[in-house]
Amino acid sequence: MQRYDQIANSEEFKQLRRSKMMFVWPVVLIFIAYYLTLPILAGYAKPLMNSFVIGNVTFGYLYGMLYYIVAWALAFWYVAKAKKFDEHAKGLLEKFDRKGA
Repeated sequence: MQRYDQIANSEEFKQLRRSKMMFVWPVVLIFIAYYLTLPILAGYAKPLMNSFVIGNVTFGYLYGMLYYIVAWALAFWYVAKAKKFDEHAKGLLEKFDRKGA
């Protein structure tokens, strides 16, 4: 437990945790806002949702289909960013292993 405490109390670890949270929370909030907007628009903006945008495709269908694209885009973005966080964490662990912590 002493090794964990040394790593957890280091400034590098605190910075890593802070930068990860500064990335994760905005992404979560973006997804939740996007996810909740569809039912709100369906209930309160029916003329907008029924308007045709491309041929016979309404705005509501287009918005609903974009759920998949947005979810996948956010997932890929998170995976790319998580690799950097993992590399930083691995470097931090190696640093403390060299110190003999």
